[in-house]
Amino acid sequence: MAAVTRGSLAMAAVALLATASHALMQPTAQGKARCARRVALSTSLPLSNGAMKPFAQRRSLSLLQMMHSSSRPTTEYFDYLLGRNQMEETVDQPSIIIGDGRVGTMLREFGERRSFEDILIRRGDPIPADLPGPIYICTRNDDLESVIAQVPEEKRQDLVFMQNGQLEPLRQKYGLYDTTQACLWFALTRKGGKPLDGITSECPEGLTCVSGKWAGALSMRLRTGNLACEVVGERDLRRNMFEKLVWISAFMLVGSVHGGKTVGEVEKEHNEEVCDLIRELATMIRFTMSVALKTGLEERLCAYSRRVEFFPTAMKEFEWRNGWFYRYTKLAQKNGFPDATPMHTEYLRYGRENGLFTFDEIEV
Repeated sequence: MAAVTRGSLAMAAVALLATASHALMQPTAQGKARCARRVALSTSLPLSNGAMKPFAQRRSLSLLQMMHSSSRPTTEYFDYLLGRNQMEETVDQPSIIIGDGRVGTMLREFGERRSFEDILIRRGDPIPADLPGPIYICTRNDDLESVIAQVPEEKRQDLVFMQNGQLEPLRQKYGLYDTTQACLWFALTRKGGKPLDGITSECPEGLTCVSGKWAGALSMRLRTGNLACEVVGERDLRRNMFEKLVWISAFMLVGSVHGGKTVGEVEKEHNEEVCDLIRELATMIRFTMSVALKTGLEERLCAYSRRVEFFPTAMKEFEWRNGWFYRYTKLAQKNGFPDATPMHTEYLRYGRENGLFTFDEIEV
């Protein structure tokens, strides 16, 4: 019998994943009928000259990406079942807040309601190493690395990330596995404004959640402002984070290519279109990251969009949102594999070609 090498096992795993992905992605008879109806409708995007451009085939025939999964959520789940390593519950207390934008100002106001004297850190300010309590990072994603560099090593476990987007590569880069991460589902349109919680008929308990050392403290502070926030384990936080990533990537992209519509207009006027993109991105996450999002995804995301219907669409922080998906597109193309998210890729290229956004990473 021929020797089994690590390389042969890896190739077998890739082949098995490709075969399973292909089988699961095959359309049913119902799906074929729906696809035929879409083709008959000739769904298309308007070009700058008024002509119409057909979409690319929306169904990815196969996903040949390697899976990148984390064993931490699984370990956490078994620890929970066995009653081991239960996280100590934390409570709201005077905190450090980095950034005085919309979210930072909101957190500080909620703290004042509890008579806390938080320390506000602006760009370049030193971060005290001797103050106990959480450090809420309320900056843009592109500022995160400089913020982390400012934080004393002994205080990094107290960091609380409040950003949208895919933060896992950054946290892995700096070994920030014991920090806290929140996934926020509310609309806050201006500094000092009143936030609108993402409570919908699909999720009357709210969607916002947090996991990590200071999860209890953040949940308590948000509830001071009547915002729902559930304390969850890393597994559920990760699933929720990817769901928010799908929402923000799909709705912002579809809204942008249609002239900058609100999320409510996207949900109402381009529902089938955005739901196709939601399914495509969610399927990619399932096979690439081994994270299956909860059933009823499209209904849940559309209900949230109706709740915050006035929120404008815009392509921002590309590296952390749509750019994360596009990175896998380029990786697949480089290695001769099919694109796992062809609809997403075509929309990006359409927007780049027509000057709707100017991200240099997008190849046209």
